Amino acid sequence: MGLLQRVLGPRVEVPADLEVDAAPGQVLAPVGGKAVPLSEVPDPVFATGGLGAGMAIEPDGGTVFSPVDGVVTVTAGTRHAIGVTDEKGADVLVHIGVDTVSLRGSGFAYFVRKGDRVRAGQALMSFDPELIRASGLDSHVVVVVTNTEDLAAVTPVVPGMIDAGDLAIAIEY
Repeated sequence: MGLLQRVLGPRVEVPADLEVDAAPGQVLAPVGGKAVPLSEVPDPVFATGGLGAGMAIEPDGGTVFSPVDGVVTVTAGTRHAIGVTDEKGADVLVHIGVDTVSLRGSGFAYFVRKGDRVRAGQALMSFDPELIRASGLDSHVVVVVTNTEDLAAVTPVVPGMIDAGDLAIAIEY
């Protein structure tokens, strides 16, 4: 494996972006599936809102789309999480699974780099939910606004089925 593949992950074809209309204050679902409250995530830090207000999705696919227009501000060496700061300063973290850092990047690939400007609905990364589950790990995709305390309100839209690109969280600045 070459240096570029070690940094970016294995080569994966980049899926088409979603056609979405995102407005300031809207955090869109980065994946489709069953939306659930954070309290259903089997990780106390997420379940208690320790990283901020948000929601989780039991994914029905393996592509993560940008939930907001903004800049990629967080990437993980193990490619299991990505953060985007929107144009008004809300920090949105998308974390794939619970304890997936233990997979050491296997089954994950980034399509963007830290510092890239992205649009809501743009494909950011891929992951293999079946590999996560087969490894005995939880595959919830957690979406949290990590600077919740700096905002007037952060209101998740849960529970129920949700498509990638649907409104997932409403923010008041």
